[in-house]
Amino acid sequence: MKPLPPFAAALLVAALLFPMRRGAAQAQDPPRFFLEDGDAVVLAGDGLVENAQRFGYVEAALTVRRPGLTFRNIGWSGDTVFGEAREHYTHPPTGFEHLVEQLASPKPSVAVLAYGGGLAFEDDEALSEAVEGYHALLNTLAARDIRCVLVSPVPQDERTSPNPNAAALNERLATARDAFREIAARRGCGWADVFDAMAEEYERAATEGNTLAEHGIRLNAAGYRALARRLVEAMEPLPSDLSVDISVDADAGTISGGARRDGKEREPGVYRMIPNRLPYPHETRQVTISGLPGGTYRLAAGNQTLATGSARAWREGLPVRPPAETEQQAALRRAIVEKNRLYFRQYRPQNETYLVGFRQYEQGQNAPELTELDPIIHEKENEIGRLRMARPLVFTLIRE
Repeated sequence: MKPLPPFAAALLVAALLFPMRRGAAQAQDPPRFFLEDGDAVVLAGDGLVENAQRFGYVEAALTVRRPGLTFRNIGWSGDTVFGEAREHYTHPPTGFEHLVEQLASPKPSVAVLAYGGGLAFEDDEALSEAVEGYHALLNTLAARDIRCVLVSPVPQDERTSPNPNAAALNERLATARDAFREIAARRGCGWADVFDAMAEEYERAATEGNTLAEHGIRLNAAGYRALARRLVEAMEPLPSDLSVDISVDADAGTISGGARRDGKEREPGVYRMIPNRLPYPHETRQVTISGLPGGTYRLAAGNQTLATGSARAWREGLPVRPPAETEQQAALRRAIVEKNRLYFRQYRPQNETYLVGFRQYEQGQNAPELTELDPIIHEKENEIGRLRMARPLVFTLIRE
């Protein structure tokens, strides 16, 4: 069994006793993943989390859900709940201590933890060790008043994997998923299970001749887009006042789903509003329009047609994706990717050994320069804050 650092071992004893005392009172299902206004979120895990920085889909989907959210990604390929990928040449600090330090450094209110991908290649003993290590890590973060969310591993895509034993590897990952779910249930941590959902996404992509993962393992851009959608579905539903859907009563001239903005003169069939929120990338607004006489109607934004349908179709609702919002979503993702690149350079510089490691006597005088990235990252956060806000929309309903 992989030994824990002494302080972590002590925390583990308390962590294991904690669920034993409370286990009978815990509900069968763990709480769903949720975020509150103003949460500072740190994302940690293995390659699934680290590689998400390149695309920005997951973070963009979470950013638009609540105002004031900030994110820091400290994912590390090959990492475990023991922080093994963060080991340095000298000890202490240990990899686990590095992991805890890097988790706590952004002063988060929430830690989203997504570990376990490497367990596909390990045995039952390694899973038992991972469960013990998870308890130690969660207890350490609880002592710092950090709310924790566990995310299940994602399966490998058996269709595109060159590994002939991919099905067996997925069985091990499913076992890890079940074990982590039990941890979340017993400790009352948030839980997001995307394992089966991503298997469905692989199947859907295959029928369309697409692939979501390189060599069946590493998600590509389309894979992270699907993961973002499925993660949101696994989360606690948003209240109605944060829905992206829009409802219009053509008879009464009323509109819901945001704040109405009428001009000095109301024009028939023209609706001006600021929606509740910006959709996450590839989320579609559902627009329903009631009170229309029979016929066919076209909804336009400027010179662009958004959707066309009968009065009945509009009454039931049609999907709408304004091009201006698609451009805004892309700009939001670009800002997130750039912010993550800057933070990566700060907390994990290429010459870390010379700046802050055991050879810092050579170049340690340059370490303070890392803090010079703070205002640049802060300004990028401000840009993200502006881009996440829904902008005014003007809809024109035209009878064909």
